[in-house]
Amino acid sequence: MSNPLERLVQYVWQRKPIVLAHHPSCAYYSHHTFELYGAQLCLGCFVVYPVGLVSLSLLSLLYLVVPGVFAVPTVALYAVAGALAAPLLVSKALLDVRSIRWRMLTKALLAVGLAVAALPPLFRPGDRLVGAVLFVGFLVPYVGYKGVTALDDCEGCPELEDRPHCSGLEFEWD
Repeated sequence: MSNPLERLVQYVWQRKPIVLAHHPSCAYYSHHTFELYGAQLCLGCFVVYPVGLVSLSLLSLLYLVVPGVFAVPTVALYAVAGALAAPLLVSKALLDVRSIRWRMLTKALLAVGLAVAALPPLFRPGDRLVGAVLFVGFLVPYVGYKGVTALDDCEGCPELEDRPHCSGLEFEWD
């Protein structure tokens, strides 16, 4: 019997590889992707989104079935979310760990943390403003950090001067 996920990954990879891995396809960015069924997939997109959606679905279901399970202050939920995001933030800022397994684990923890952080805005209407402020307060520095460090992985690349016309960014756009 054939594997439908494998067929889908292969189909998309052969036609539009940028959909699965939007990072440059070179050795300097290899720690941003992992291989699945012969295709390169973006580590962040293919770990954070599915784990986050499953976590949020399960936490929401748990909240609806057993509402008292989250009878903790909102600040406690945000503290848990921050603690779950901390390993990724610390490893990015201080350690520069490139192990695929470690990066998958920290991105999965981040995804669960994001799901926990989404609970107050979803189920506590009085806390929506605080949630929005915290979200923007995290998002703005994060986007700034990504903008400042976007080319860091390209250091040492012989094609750095040619970017964005380097071979790692040549995508076929059928």
